[in-house]
Amino acid sequence: MRVSLRKTSGMSFERISGDCLEIREGGGCLTFFGLPFLAAGIFLMLTGLGLVPLENAQSMNWWSRPLLMAMGLIFAAVGGSLVFARTRITLDAAKGTMTRRWWLLLPIKNEEFRLKSYRSVELGFSSGDSDSPDTYPLVLKGGDACPDFQLKNSTSYGESRQLAVHLAELLRVPLEEATSDHRTILKSEELQQSLTERLQKHKSGSEDATRPVHLLSRVEMVPGGVLIRIPREGFKWTLFLPIAISVGGLLYFGPGFLEFFDRTFTPVSVQIFFLGFAVILFGLIPFFGLISKILNAARGYTEIMATTQELRLTEQGAWKKSTATFPAGEIVDLDYSTASSRAENAMIFGNERIRRSQFGTQPPVPPRWLKALNRLNKSQGVIVKHREGLLTFGAGLPDEEIRYLQTTIKRALSGK
Repeated sequence: MRVSLRKTSGMSFERISGDCLEIREGGGCLTFFGLPFLAAGIFLMLTGLGLVPLENAQSMNWWSRPLLMAMGLIFAAVGGSLVFARTRITLDAAKGTMTRRWWLLLPIKNEEFRLKSYRSVELGFSSGDSDSPDTYPLVLKGGDACPDFQLKNSTSYGESRQLAVHLAELLRVPLEEATSDHRTILKSEELQQSLTERLQKHKSGSEDATRPVHLLSRVEMVPGGVLIRIPREGFKWTLFLPIAISVGGLLYFGPGFLEFFDRTFTPVSVQIFFLGFAVILFGLIPFFGLISKILNAARGYTEIMATTQELRLTEQGAWKKSTATFPAGEIVDLDYSTASSRAENAMIFGNERIRRSQFGTQPPVPPRWLKALNRLNKSQGVIVKHREGLLTFGAGLPDEEIRYLQTTIKRALSGK
C-alpha cells in the first residue's frame, strides 16, 4: 500500500510500506525556479572564457573576464542546487533507523539516526512577518539526551498535521500539538479521533463555563447546541481620522498644484487628469472606506452555531455575508489565545532559552512595567483546528469572555 501526499513547494511524503516512510525535498517547482539561474551562470562562464563573442571585447579591462567567471560560478551553483539537489529522509520503524541522504545528480552524503532516541512528534508554529508566511515545523523530540530533529517546515497546517499523524502512528509515539497557546498531547489511539470523539470518550467537555458579568457576545442555548453572536466593535469617531487627513492634504496641496499648472501652461486635459486622479485617490477611496467601516460597525457580526454534528461560522460584513460549515468529525481541537496566555507562553519560552544557555540557570523576574504593558495586548480569540486548516474568531474580546466561549463551544460539540 502506497499513500502519497504532495505539497506545492516540491516536498512529498510517501508511505512506502507499513513500517517505512519517506520525506522528499527538492525538485518540482524548485527545478523550474532554478533553471534561469543555471542558464545565466553558464552564459556568464562561457562569456568569461571568451567562447561567447562580445562587441566591446577589445575595450574590456583585464579583470572583466575573471569577474564574469566568478559571477557565472555563483549563478550556476545556485541554479544547479535548485535543479539537481534532492534530500531524502527515510524512517524505517522495523529497523529502528532514520536515514537522511543528499543528492546532487549522485549521492553525496548520508546520515543515520536511531529512532528509539525520539520520544514524540511535535507539530509547532513559527510566526511569519511581512516578508514570510506562518509555518508549521514538524519535529522529532529527543529530550535532553538527544537533540531535536526537524523533518519539514510547511506553510499548510492541514498538511503538516496529516503528516504528523502518519509519523506518530508509524513510530508509535505521542503527537504534541503545539500550534497555539495550549499544548495538546495525543496518544496513539487518539490520533485519528476528532475533538468530539475525544470529549465524549473522556468526558472532558463537562467542565463548568463561568459566565462573565459583562458579556459582549450573545449566547443562546438552542436544541442540540449553542448559538453565539459576536458583534463588531462599535462606532468610534476615530473612523473619520483617515479621511480627514486625506481631504486635508488635498485641500492644502491642491491650490499649489493649480498654481503650478497655470504657471507652466499645462494643457487643460492634463490638469483634469491629474486633479481627477487626486480626487479619486485622496477623496473617493477614503470616503468609501469610511462608509464600509461605518456599515461594518453598525450591521457586522460573527455568528457561531455549534452542535454535535457541525460547527457553522457566519461572517456578516459591511456589504456581504459568508458562511463556512465544518463537520464535527473534521474538528481536531479547539483552543483559545488571550493576552494573558500569550504573555505566559512568551515567559515560558524565554525561561527555557535561559535554562538551555550557558549564561544562567535562574529565570529573571519580569519587571512591573512589562506586566503593565501586557494590558495593552489584545486577545486573538478562539482557535478552531480542523483537518484542512485553522480559523479564529472573537479577536479583541476580553480574556474571560474568550475562555467562556471556548468552553461553551466544547460542551456543545461534546453533547453535554
